Amino acid sequence: MRLRSADISARTIGAETIVLNLPTSRYFTVTGVGTRVFELLAEETTLDTLVDTIVGEFEVDAATARRDIEGFLERLRDAQLLH
Repeated sequence: MRLRSADISARTIGAETIVLNLPTSRYFTVTGVGTRVFELLAEETTLDTLVDTIVGEFEVDAATARRDIEGFLERLRDAQLLH
């Protein structure tokens, strides 16, 4: 999976990323660990790789990271921001 980069304009300021879905003109704000996941989704990746990376970079256990990332990915899918 990866972001639909042709359909997105994004700008990161500090720990916050502002995302514009160009086809729908909807704005989204991504903060905290979500900003890092969003960055990782710029390249083709898997859920397992995302979880491993987040567990390695942040103080979170794998089960919590997986649950939170799955929820975040579902929101991105609902917004049609993922391939």
